[in-house]
Amino acid sequence: MKLKPIQVMDMLHDLFGRYDALCDKHDVLKLETIGDAYVCATNLLKDKDKNPEDELMNAKIAALHALEMSKDMVLQAESVIIPKSYPRSSVQVRVGIHIGQVTCGVLGERLPKFTV
Repeated sequence: MKLKPIQVMDMLHDLFGRYDALCDKHDVLKLETIGDAYVCATNLLKDKDKNPEDELMNAKIAALHALEMSKDMVLQAESVIIPKSYPRSSVQVRVGIHIGQVTCGVLGERLPKFTV
């Protein structure tokens, strides 16, 4: 099956629009799209608690948000039909989750970009 570039863009627009809505639902922050990759994170902009028990609870809640988001991403992808597919088939996605600390900053001098 060969798709025109505009068909791929339309399909990704549909999929990523669904993911944007899921970000709102699950308190997840969309960071960027890179080609066909959708990068998001949770618990990045939260104030850090001075109490370690509260911070641990926030981390657990954030992990649950990430897991629920990933499950819903897979379900939403099943609703996006690949054009010209016979028999009709839907988009299949792979979701990865990183847990732990992150670092962010501006990279590059020409067209600098803030990156996590």
